[in-house]
Amino acid sequence: MPPDDLPPWIQQHRWAVGQRLRTLRLDKGLTQMQLGARAGIDNKTISRIENGRYPTSIDQIARLARALDVPSFRLFHDCDP
Repeated sequence: MPPDDLPPWIQQHRWAVGQRLRTLRLDKGLTQMQLGARAGIDNKTISRIENGRYPTSIDQIARLARALDVPSFRLFHDCDP
């Protein structure tokens, strides 16, 4: 389903998770490329996630959280609908 076809509340959640990922990444002083290398995820995918344009899987959330050395729930913090 293209992002434009998604309900607004899903788009808001994607955007919120992406912003949280960006904040955590920058707090750790990492580039998208560095985070991608640590997580085993392409840096273009990291960019898409951060911009809310990618349907992130739970597996990717787990990889990203581990690469950032934070619990997975930190990527969802402040994501109230």
